[in-house]
Amino acid sequence: MSIVAILTSPRSGANCETVVNAIAESAKANGKDVKFFNVSKMQNKNGCISCFGCKKSGNCVQKDDIRELLEAVKSSEGIIVSAPVYFGQPCAQYRIFEDRMFSFLDPAFNLFIEKGKKVAVVTAAGSGGAQELADQIEGRFVNFFKFAPVGKIAMVTANAPDYAAKNPDILKAAAEIGKKF
Repeated sequence: MSIVAILTSPRSGANCETVVNAIAESAKANGKDVKFFNVSKMQNKNGCISCFGCKKSGNCVQKDDIRELLEAVKSSEGIIVSAPVYFGQPCAQYRIFEDRMFSFLDPAFNLFIEKGKKVAVVTAAGSGGAQELADQIEGRFVNFFKFAPVGKIAMVTANAPDYAAKNPDILKAAAEIGKKF
């Protein structure tokens, strides 16, 4: 597979999902395969338990649905990651995924994954903080995991679940990001 699309919002069909789908469709039109994971809908998911078992092998030792997502990220060319803003932070489902990426780093913070994977970030907030969160997420992927950023979309939606779907500029920006995969 080439691209992994990661949805974390508990709201199905809302803004983050709309934009991730638009990026994915553009990447598909550019010849890429896209596999979707919806962390919110995973039945068997756990946060990092800080056992450090991953530091020996580069693989998380937990056997749950997040492990499949992590393996997909490892074998991908890049990812589209999304998170809604809850009280200035990413939602809990996003944090489960990101914390489990700790398994991609050895004890000296050297990578167990290939450098240069591409990352696109999508965030949405009802009243503010979307850009700040997008910048933080992109920063962690670039600084810790050596991903190459291809674009960000940060939306302030006033909690309208169809904000992105009704905004042609956002959908156009999403299509442009998808072409970079």
